[in-house]
Amino acid sequence: MLVRNLRTGTTPGVIHRNGSPPEWEVRWEQVVAEFFAEAPARGEPCPDLTILTWTNRPAKSLLERCLDHWGVPYWTLGRRLPEWRNDMKLFLNVEALHRVESEYVMALDADDVLVVSSVRDILGAFKSIGCDLVFNAEKNSYPAVPFLAEFEQSIAESPYCYLNSGAWIGKTDVCRRFFEDCLAEDNGDVLAAQPIRSAFRDDQGPTRKTFQRYHPTATLDYHCRIFQSLNRVAMTGEVLVEAGAGSVADPCACCSET
Repeated sequence: MLVRNLRTGTTPGVIHRNGSPPEWEVRWEQVVAEFFAEAPARGEPCPDLTILTWTNRPAKSLLERCLDHWGVPYWTLGRRLPEWRNDMKLFLNVEALHRVESEYVMALDADDVLVVSSVRDILGAFKSIGCDLVFNAEKNSYPAVPFLAEFEQSIAESPYCYLNSGAWIGKTDVCRRFFEDCLAEDNGDVLAAQPIRSAFRDDQGPTRKTFQRYHPTATLDYHCRIFQSLNRVAMTGEVLVEAGAGSVADPCACCSET
């Protein structure tokens, strides 16, 4: 499967239907079916990268099934939690990152992400950006807090200018420090600006605040070299998804599922 951003000319290896945009609902179901209809390709081990995801449900998520399809190992965090809140990702990240031994780590949301290209290619794309930590970039600012949006707009390189914490890749030692700082972040000003239940229970506010201190060591994937968000992205003219136009070759076998 090939994903191409027609405006940036890039071929991101991760496609993310974050925010469940309704215009992509039918097409997303088709994309998922087309992905699993393709024969998996097996490749050489890639010990440099550990993949993390988060879910507390017993059934396998879309991402887990996707990675299983290609024989790519991963760690699932939070499986035994009795309830789920997105802000739990910060605790899970800190605990897991102290156990990760690989030089690089990537984390992806469980329910709305497909990996459609080689994990080696994804790692290569990350290295080409020249930063220590890269987050998915999207067109929607959430939570809708002015000082978060204004900072991200001030450094933006494209309309994909807002941090999305559901997909990121980086050097493990930097990620350890970053998410320890996220966990210690005072989120009171974010909640005061948007005092809604979903913001209180979410990880994006503290992650976006911490990002301000880490930039430019940390950056966003403004040109969709790795991640393709679908939130507020038109169905036509911007993102092309073609079944059978490419395959996941040389996937990584670097870590064990937990």
